[in-house]
Amino acid sequence: MQSSAVIVCSDVNMLPAACCTLLSVKRNLDGPGVEFLLLGIDLKPNEIAEVGNFAKLHDMAITVLPYNTPDTAKQARGRWSGATLARLYMDLHIPDHIERLLYLDADVLAVAPVDELFTRDLRGKALAAVDDYVMAFPEKAGARQRKIGMGEGGRYFNAGVLLFDWSACRAKGLFARTREIFEERSHLFENNDQDALNVSFDGDWLVLDPRWNTQTGLLPFVDRPAIFHFTGRKKPWQATVPWVHRRMARQYVEDLRNTPWASFCRQPSAAGRIGGFFSHVGKQIGGLARLARMRAYFSNS
Repeated sequence: MQSSAVIVCSDVNMLPAACCTLLSVKRNLDGPGVEFLLLGIDLKPNEIAEVGNFAKLHDMAITVLPYNTPDTAKQARGRWSGATLARLYMDLHIPDHIERLLYLDADVLAVAPVDELFTRDLRGKALAAVDDYVMAFPEKAGARQRKIGMGEGGRYFNAGVLLFDWSACRAKGLFARTREIFEERSHLFENNDQDALNVSFDGDWLVLDPRWNTQTGLLPFVDRPAIFHFTGRKKPWQATVPWVHRRMARQYVEDLRNTPWASFCRQPSAAGRIGGFFSHVGKQIGGLARLARMRAYFSNS
């Protein structure tokens, strides 16, 4: 059986959420043998120790891979976050024995069994991913693809959940190539390393069902989501938690209870919850045309 791992990249600001992401995968794995990795961006020793304490509390092992932002990446900081850039360098830190790698953003939670991702046939591709929501709007997707130098008529994936044949990525030097693309064209990229990865893997990735990366806007159209991706600025651990993610907010509270990170979760007031509901309804009514286009695309994906 191939060696498999799941990895999240995080600086100190997102560390509680990143650990919850890894814990959610552990809860939704039946089989053993998957390693849990955290690429820790410029973390101090006490912050690494907190990761270890969280893992011990939840009866799991998390290996922290120390990562110091390289000078080439520091030049782009301010425009791009440290976490965004770290993903482009993670190939330099992942243990050599890993063959299958599931990358997850820190604003992701697994909510159903994910074992099949680690055994899925990728049909000769080095990557499997889910369409980004923008694919429901061909004119917008096409403009983005042309701007960043992708081929005409291709598909554009969301980079919050990426399933790699890591042996193939290593053998082909795909991440080194992606770094080159980023350095050449970052002035064209509005979507950070997601754009660079789409250029690098253009036309050479396997399309997964949206249930494996159910972005916030896709929730109404996806049956049995397996992995939630809290896209957008408002997250479940914030007091401004979107109404559609109110149940997930409770999961973060529970997972961070009895840790020094308990205050990471900000619960909305009663008025805030009511306001969130009416805001949700308003968006649904005001965006009917947009919702219809997303339904037409993702219900048939």
